Amino acid sequence: MSESNDVVMTTSQTSESDPLMILPSNVVQEGDHVILVFGDGRQLFAQCLKKLRGKAPPVKINKRTYPTFNLVGLPYGTVVEVGSSKLHPLPEGEDVIPKYPDTNKKGDDSNEGNLEDAEATAADNTFPSIEQANDNRDLVDNNTSQQLQQRQVEKMRRTGMEGATIVDTLIENSASFQNKTEFSKAKYVARKQLKYQQRCRIVRCTPSSLCEAMFLKEPRKMLNLREDTLGQILSYSNVCAGSHVLVMDNCMGIVTGALAQRMGGYGKVFSIYPGQQPPYVDMIARFNLNFAENSSIKWVHVEDVFGTPQGETPTSAETEVDEEKADRELLEWPCPLQDHTRAHLEKMESEKEKRDFLARRCARFTRKLTRGTPGEAKEMLNARKCDSVVIATKHDPTQSLIELLPYLAPSSPFVVFCEYIEPLAECFRELQEQRLAINLRLSDTWMREYQVLPGRTHPSMNMSQSGGFVLTGIKLCPVTGINDLDEEIMKEIKEKMGGRRGKKSSNKKKGGKRGRNDAGGDGERGQKSRRVEGK
Repeated sequence: MSESNDVVMTTSQTSESDPLMILPSNVVQEGDHVILVFGDGRQLFAQCLKKLRGKAPPVKINKRTYPTFNLVGLPYGTVVEVGSSKLHPLPEGEDVIPKYPDTNKKGDDSNEGNLEDAEATAADNTFPSIEQANDNRDLVDNNTSQQLQQRQVEKMRRTGMEGATIVDTLIENSASFQNKTEFSKAKYVARKQLKYQQRCRIVRCTPSSLCEAMFLKEPRKMLNLREDTLGQILSYSNVCAGSHVLVMDNCMGIVTGALAQRMGGYGKVFSIYPGQQPPYVDMIARFNLNFAENSSIKWVHVEDVFGTPQGETPTSAETEVDEEKADRELLEWPCPLQDHTRAHLEKMESEKEKRDFLARRCARFTRKLTRGTPGEAKEMLNARKCDSVVIATKHDPTQSLIELLPYLAPSSPFVVFCEYIEPLAECFRELQEQRLAINLRLSDTWMREYQVLPGRTHPSMNMSQSGGFVLTGIKLCPVTGINDLDEEIMKEIKEKMGGRRGKKSSNKKKGGKRGRNDAGGDGERGQKSRRVEGK
């Protein structure tokens, strides 16, 4: 018993001491990025911080800003209601769109449950007769059914009245509400709730949720990459813990962040970037990666992979890399305080202010000590072959893949994503002609969202036509790899196997043809085969 207890204690202590073994929290932590999903389909990004440079970080909703400090500590999936000045968390079990009977708290209770009864009859295909049910034959759309004026509604909103109270007031002052059918009432209430009783759900930032949010917001910037296509890229690339992945990402960093999160901090992701500094840093921060996952991303300049352009010399870049590495090696840890730093600390009055200043200074030096230089990333890339190559770029995929194949180990997969099929078809043909890969596959995905309700299940009226195209394959060894067999070998195999899928009849027919054209035993065998078939 004592030995088993020791083993359990050792395992628990290891999981607590190893930062890679710590699971993500189920509640919102300070500094986390979250997605606010509204009932009408909108999705907004928000960062939950208590203070940012002395001010509460706001999130903009309907041209108004709201603080996010009260979201810290809430479980993911919590529904909050948009108030006049802040976001109010709701109890567990609430939905982004309240149920229809909940809006009749102050009205007549006789109508409660009518929508549920209508849904039940719709599911059973037992609709009431025309005499029993309401219809819209006597409704006239002349904008006179609502007795309240717009200025009165706006006054109620400015005074801070709850959204449910405003919706109930609108229902009570509607002259045509009671004459509507149950489904028409539900639609009317839902429209008013989306406008005056707005709710949203706190959703964790994952590769799927981030890709969906960006696809709804700015699909062109991420090359129309959809969440189902992103899942196929991660699956076909065979990325796992400990892999070395070379990625060329022009989808706002979605692919790079998804690869780093899939590996969990074990392995390296070499992301190629143009320009002077790595782009898409803001998108990578929205993944809420821990220190190990963030450190696994190694940024490699495009010139280090595709070569230095003609007419330029890499002397200036190498000098900058050497200077940065030399400055990092000169740092001492723990770093002694300089005279000007001590003088600045003496001017501070409170101990809390001094601790905050030193914490920020230590964090800055820690980032500088752990940050790799572009030269070191290039050395890591050239040290060993990568396990997979992922390309999601707006540039020519054929030329990009051929340039990156030397960095890929033989018998390793590669994935190329493009929003158009023509460049990938050209890449497919080029790989076949040069015999660089096998198991080539060019595919696209088709996804449709359905509304599932009793008696009202149907596809959504609006859907995306395409989420892009994916080309996958496995690299052949440039020395021993053979893509296609020789024609003579294929003929021998067909003769032995009797044609395609082992059908001997095709071989017999060939023998019959030889019997008509040739003399001797071949003809006799052909005649015998025909006689056997005739019997």
